[in-house]
Amino acid sequence: MNKKIKSSGELAKEAFTYLKQIQTGEKPILKTGQDFIDCHIGGCLPSDVIIICANSGVGKTKLLFDTLDLILDEKVNTNADKFVSLEFSLEMLFLNRILRDTNKLLKKSKTNILQEEFEENERLKVAEYYKGLQDGRRFICEDTVTTQEFYNMTKAFCEQHRDKDAIIISLDHVLNIRQEDRNEDTAKSLTLYINELRKEFNNVYFILLTQFNRSSFANIADRNNDMVPRASMIYGSSHFEFLSSYIIGIMDPFKMGVTEFMKVNKERYDWLEEYMTDEDKKGRVSFLTVGNMFYFVMKSRESDVPYKSLFIRPMDLTEEQLNRMKSEYKEVEPEVSALPIFDNAVFDLETDDSRPF
Repeated sequence: MNKKIKSSGELAKEAFTYLKQIQTGEKPILKTGQDFIDCHIGGCLPSDVIIICANSGVGKTKLLFDTLDLILDEKVNTNADKFVSLEFSLEMLFLNRILRDTNKLLKKSKTNILQEEFEENERLKVAEYYKGLQDGRRFICEDTVTTQEFYNMTKAFCEQHRDKDAIIISLDHVLNIRQEDRNEDTAKSLTLYINELRKEFNNVYFILLTQFNRSSFANIADRNNDMVPRASMIYGSSHFEFLSSYIIGIMDPFKMGVTEFMKVNKERYDWLEEYMTDEDKKGRVSFLTVGNMFYFVMKSRESDVPYKSLFIRPMDLTEEQLNRMKSEYKEVEPEVSALPIFDNAVFDLETDDSRPF
């Protein structure tokens, strides 16, 4: 019999053994530190694939950075010292990340950070941040790769780290993977490779970034439920949807010209009451968009039904920035140009101790 074929009894024994290890804490579920994922079954199971999608400029790369930081934080995962990550950062240079992080850390404009040397009190904060980046668990590829190179590099990395509790592979983002040849469907190849890898290695997790198709948001208007994203709206959905355990869609409705988002029954989203407008005559409410980011859980494979499908978070804004947004409340115009067009829509370190500052 082919060695790939196993009896149901053998597979059942393996599954129940692993389940007991989870129950006893020997192999705890990997937590992402993000409530819209961890609230379902407590975190991620081995081989899980998380898809994060959004329009350009909404913040999917920031969400990826934040999530990786949380996963590797021992306050979130007590065994995080036994984790490693390989980040295919194909869209943004590490310098851009440092600029964003120091902007947030120092509450200082990016322009001033680029034009002025750090003051002494700033240097102390940046030195601590820099120290945190000297993390032997994190590895980054900034060079463009083909689908085959992605597979080969990821497989070799997983082979090298079979002994780790978790290997996190992230890709920012799937549209930047190059074809191996002119006729290749990159989304199809990528999903086939990832599926093969997650079958071979039982300690690997994937986080993939992609975008919504522009044509998906044709009806932009206040209190319009047609704007609610669906998995079929993402690039390569016919391939990525079946592969994923979680699909998270990020939306900034205010940026699109919407100040009151959706029209829903209040009871369905009782955990979001602080963001609701007053009820209408039918007891329905909308969500205020000024200064708020929306996170839709478009797929959660193992959740009990119904599950929490919408989360709202205040943006990290200064009071001045928030007041400026409020003053534009009546003047917002839809920013359709920010949405990407796909010609053929698919529906479906070695480190050192020197401090350069």
